[in-house]
Amino acid sequence: MKAFSFRLDRILKLREDAEQRQARVMGDATRAETALDDLCREQASYLQSVGDRVTPAPGLRTSAGMLRILQLTSAAAASQLDETEKARDEATKQADVERDSLAAARRDRKTLERLKEEKLGQWRESDVRDERKTMDEIAGRPRGQQR
Repeated sequence: MKAFSFRLDRILKLREDAEQRQARVMGDATRAETALDDLCREQASYLQSVGDRVTPAPGLRTSAGMLRILQLTSAAAASQLDETEKARDEATKQADVERDSLAAARRDRKTLERLKEEKLGQWRESDVRDERKTMDEIAGRPRGQQR
């Protein structure tokens, strides 16, 4: 009985390694996307709080200088939120690209694994046929005759 060997084992190993590397890259991209999403929420909350302070409550007086400072602060916070949202959108696109790359790497690995399983099945069938042929030859010999 000969041992099973799959000639593409090295390529399969390389594909597995590539899939693992891509999974790490995708994880980093997803973490960056999540961090920017959290930062956007925090900045939106800050902008809301500044906006609430720009409009004073009825009966309260606010100096013109203080209103100007609050307006400038609000404008700066809005600008910073816009920049962060753009960065988040870019991170989301990058995470989608990395997800697609991971799916392609996984598909490549699974294709080779299916091929290996198919070749193993063929090898087993061939081995069973060879063994059956040998047994038939042995069974077909007349008694007492050796080869």
